[in-house]
Amino acid sequence: MRKQAGFTLPEVLIALLVFSMISAACVYSLRLGVDSRDQLAETDEIIKELQLARLLVKEDFAQVTRRAVRDEFGTLTPTFFYGGQSPFFRRTADDETILVAFVRDGWINPNARAPRSSLQYVEYILRSDTLVRRARVFLDGARQSEFIEKALFDDISQAEIEFLLSSNQRDLQWADVWPVSSGQASPPKAIAITLTSESGETLRQLFWIGEVGNA
Repeated sequence: MRKQAGFTLPEVLIALLVFSMISAACVYSLRLGVDSRDQLAETDEIIKELQLARLLVKEDFAQVTRRAVRDEFGTLTPTFFYGGQSPFFRRTADDETILVAFVRDGWINPNARAPRSSLQYVEYILRSDTLVRRARVFLDGARQSEFIEKALFDDISQAEIEFLLSSNQRDLQWADVWPVSSGQASPPKAIAITLTSESGETLRQLFWIGEVGNA
């Protein structure tokens, strides 16, 4: 009879040990791959939301137009563009801070189906911890028009807005309120919005004001 050859118990244990180490390494690598994919997807979604929000804000400021609006009492605002701690702001809720308000053109109305113009009154506000774009269907508040709101950024602990006064080769001069004087009839050249998240991260965005048209 032939002598049968096989594995000894230590050899089997060593083989199992090597196999378990390889399996653990494969599982760990797979887990890292899944986590990386989830992080990339989350980061991609954040970047996409940031780009869409920036595009919307950029389009708003690029189409500012000269058209003052009336409040719910029919009172005409002294200027068509105001922001910061401006005295022209209407009274708001306790958890709201209006950063800037203006009228923009270019609101698409295909075939004039909706009973409105191409102008739109827009406000950017900080409500609790959310930056919100708020707009009226009709320009004047006397028509009891409801607001259309879109949340742009969440988890915001602080929002600051600055208005470009002048620029030279060395420095930019900013103001934290607009208009800076009672007789000023033109908007700033640019706007800087600084957002601070609850985690302490800061995002500063600069937007240029387009050539202002007349309504």
